[in-house]
Amino acid sequence: MNEFGFLSATLTVFYQTGLDEFNEPIIKSSTFRNLERNATAQQLYTVATTIVGLTDFDYIESVKTQKESITA
Repeated sequence: MNEFGFLSATLTVFYQTGLDEFNEPIIKSSTFRNLERNATAQQLYTVATTIVGLTDFDYIESVKTQKESITA
């Protein structure tokens, strides 16, 4: 039976930095690499909101991307 093998994971944090001339939100992001394999959703949310909380920007969402290989 084939299994997944963990390769890496990243966390991308999206935040609003202001409004453009059409009053549309300006969305920026920051990506953090080398996440621990067993990091929970709550832990990642806490980190993301804390990082954005150090700025004057509004938190939007976070996305975890995980790469895995399928072993033979």
